[in-house]
Amino acid sequence: MGLFCIVPLASHAVVIIDNTTQGLYNSGLGDIHTIDGAGGFLVGPNVSEGDPTIVLSADPALNFGLFPAFGDDWLNGDYTGGTWSAGPVSIPASWNVNTETAIVYDFTLADPSNLHIDAGIDNGIIIWLDGQFLFGATAPGSFNINEYDIDVANVAAGSHSLQILRADHGGGTGYRISADISEVPVPAALWLFGSGLIALVSASTRSKAA
Repeated sequence: MGLFCIVPLASHAVVIIDNTTQGLYNSGLGDIHTIDGAGGFLVGPNVSEGDPTIVLSADPALNFGLFPAFGDDWLNGDYTGGTWSAGPVSIPASWNVNTETAIVYDFTLADPSNLHIDAGIDNGIIIWLDGQFLFGATAPGSFNINEYDIDVANVAAGSHSLQILRADHGGGTGYRISADISEVPVPAALWLFGSGLIALVSASTRSKAA
């Protein structure tokens, strides 16, 4: 009798966020480049501090408390006060030049999943997941959906928030995003163990029937 082996099926990505997804939106921040001082990640208006390319290696630890428009503690899910929308709304692909805006996309995972994010921005973006820094970058020029790729492995099942700060320092604005999930592959050893259990159960059933 040949060896019967169960192998994992290929996981398929499921899009959970795109440019049609509604989220909490804060368009009342204005220009907040002074939040991290001269030479910081957020660049002064009208290209007054240049048009740099910066990729953050760590959370810039911006002091959002300096700007009441952010509300009480937005990265920890508290949107009390500030200039947040009353509920989820459509997120515009562009916003006022020389200002910053904030977005929160809430989503729920039924199972542990790998998260992949594609994003494009003119000019800068910082992304957190449940208040934990994921990525930040700013660059000159326009934007496209494949400008930045971010992968987060094995995100736990349950409710989550993808939190985004969009930044502009002159010229024009633009934004594209797509986030998808795929199931975390079950280790091959567990699949083989599971198939072994099936074989044992089957053999036991045949023995009792004999």
